[in-house]
Amino acid sequence: MLAATLVSAAPASAAPVLLSQGKRAVASSAGQGFAAGLAVDGTSSTRWASVGGIDPSWIYVDLGVTATITRVRLQWDLSCARAYRVETSADATTWTSIHSTAAGQGGVEDLVVSGRGRYVRVYGTTRCRTASYYGYSLQEFQVFGETGQADTVPPSPPPNLRSANITSTSVDLAWDPATDNVGVTSYEVYQQGQFVKSVTGTSTTVTGLNPNGTYIFYVNAKDAAGNISQASNNTEVRTPPAQADTEKPTAPTGLRATGVTANSVSLAWNASTDNIGVTRYEVHAGGAKVGDATGTSATIGGRSPNTAYTFTVRAFDAVGNASDPSTPVTATTPSGGDQVGTVTQLATETDLPWGLDFLPDGSGVYTRRDAFDIVKLSPSGVKTNLGAVPGVAGTSGEGGLLGVEVSPTFAADNYLYVYHTAANDNRIVRIKVQNNALVASSLQVLLTGIPRNRYHNGGRLRFGPDGKLYAGTGDGQNANWAQDLANLGGKVLRLNTDGSAPTDNPFYGNGGNARYVWTYGHRNVQGLAFDGQGRLWQAEFGNSVMDELNLSQKGGNYGWPACEGTSGNCSGYVAPKRTWTTASASPSGIAIVNNALYVAALRGSRLYRLEISGTSVGSETTHFQGTYGRLRTVEPAPDGSLWLTTSDGDKDSTPNNSNTRILRVQLN
Repeated sequence: MLAATLVSAAPASAAPVLLSQGKRAVASSAGQGFAAGLAVDGTSSTRWASVGGIDPSWIYVDLGVTATITRVRLQWDLSCARAYRVETSADATTWTSIHSTAAGQGGVEDLVVSGRGRYVRVYGTTRCRTASYYGYSLQEFQVFGETGQADTVPPSPPPNLRSANITSTSVDLAWDPATDNVGVTSYEVYQQGQFVKSVTGTSTTVTGLNPNGTYIFYVNAKDAAGNISQASNNTEVRTPPAQADTEKPTAPTGLRATGVTANSVSLAWNASTDNIGVTRYEVHAGGAKVGDATGTSATIGGRSPNTAYTFTVRAFDAVGNASDPSTPVTATTPSGGDQVGTVTQLATETDLPWGLDFLPDGSGVYTRRDAFDIVKLSPSGVKTNLGAVPGVAGTSGEGGLLGVEVSPTFAADNYLYVYHTAANDNRIVRIKVQNNALVASSLQVLLTGIPRNRYHNGGRLRFGPDGKLYAGTGDGQNANWAQDLANLGGKVLRLNTDGSAPTDNPFYGNGGNARYVWTYGHRNVQGLAFDGQGRLWQAEFGNSVMDELNLSQKGGNYGWPACEGTSGNCSGYVAPKRTWTTASASPSGIAIVNNALYVAALRGSRLYRLEISGTSVGSETTHFQGTYGRLRTVEPAPDGSLWLTTSDGDKDSTPNNSNTRILRVQLN
């Protein structure tokens, strides 16, 4: 067992103290005998009450000095606020939300928060009792915090992560201590972007692993102020089999075609046997893998009409022993076309095609994530490298050159809008294309400060029918940032084309970063698409339970980290329209064509098609499961087809070490 080394951290400053008692308080209105100051007098026998029937209502306290706010305690009367925000301000004019809920219950609400300012406000929008003669009623409004300088410096990345004592279901991890200007308080362990656990020492044992599996771990350090470091080095762990097993499964028997359409063949077969157990099957055609299955049937899509296909199936056990192939079966597709039709390969790539959009001439432009450049691809498959985007940096994970959108007025301004990782943040820029080349001198930085880390960088861009630019961001591996309106992480952002914030954004009046926020409470948004009614749909990665498809509501809170999909404390948050297990999805790009929504799945290695029905989604079909590997981006092309990018070998920032493809999917 690796020896544990506890972190001895000095406190950031003096313990949080009650700052609000007896200070000046101001309210939007007050009933007779219920002045604002009675909420900060230290006794619950008195209270502030607003004039009845008015939504919204607010009360703020002037602390007299700028402070770091760590706790707010609210003691409500029965006429409590069901929906309200807690906000801070430096000047009592521009406010930043540090807590928001739509599920307040009255009584005592003791809130752990993180913010800074001289003024702290409770802004209520919905009362618990809505009769016109009731108002808000707050017996005590207590603000706790520290008046010292705020700590905004994150710890250093933990060095020398290493593994030992690897078993089929566990591994011991250890690392050297990170450093911090004040002190490290904990470490967070991740496995390829999924949070595993938080520990206070520099070693831990991770359990619950699967035999014969590959895992890539890294660690982030955290300080008392909630600052998160960049990631440690990776350590790759290969668990051994649960027991020695050299016996391969028997070959599947009885392979048969159970259904044939113009673009698909449905197959079934009899189960194989194994000395321990069969875990999966692979379907092959023409020497290539074309499908995955855990059961004894599969539908293989993307076929061409009027074509004969010969298939075989192999069985695999948990160790990876493969059976001999089944007896082949041949099926011939008829003429016609399916809803999701023929697939043709437009191009291959040695890097990761991440963002994709279309120029007015019908050519695509796509970003190469790890090579930091942009390629133009004609519908006939001719490539033209437009050049590298200045200032891009990798993260040894999933950062780099990410989303791209063609300007809605490209014919006049020649701009491409790009989302990319830089040395210290993620940012949105625009750059001109002239004579098939990027013009480096034209680069304009539109928005900076989106948090970055090895994973959880977001990156999708999409212009809306309103002419505004929408951007999906990740939480930068600090889940609390998703609920912090002052932080750009874990959000869908909305910008004007010049990088300014639209004045009709829901939190524009809060000032600062909150001006850009359209929705919040997200873990890692990578899919954005508008439907025919101008509504924004977005796809979001869960941690280990559920991935989400959401319909955006202006100003909506989608619940992360309290709620993942429909799991956790989800009361009061906007509910997803569809969820999937993380093993069957990991949704990246989404596209909408003719009221059907297409979702490209990475871990699930498939394309989902869902019918949009009102404010929900109806019937769902699955395509290409295991045929093309991990699918990153799907975009509607000008000719009515979909362009689809694959994403194998995408867990590092090494350029040109991947084997990926760009495909055209015919829609009928």
